[in-house]
Amino acid sequence: MLRLTEVALFLAPLALLGAWWLLGWRSRWVVWAAVCSLAVLAAGLAWFGEAQQLPSAARYVPARVLPDGRIVNGHGA
Repeated sequence: MLRLTEVALFLAPLALLGAWWLLGWRSRWVVWAAVCSLAVLAAGLAWFGEAQQLPSAARYVPARVLPDGRIVNGHGA
């Protein structure tokens, strides 16, 4: 479900741009859809920023390559 939300947030501005090109910028509903799409995009960016941040007491451990060639992703510790 989360991936579907991310894909929808990514494709919404592109779909709106296509509707704008097809219908013309003078259509009133296209302008309102653009405003609503930008509001949803801003809310999604704020949510993503909050969901991905580390707790204040956590320390970031950068990614590293182990001697056997495996990669350990960066994480909070």
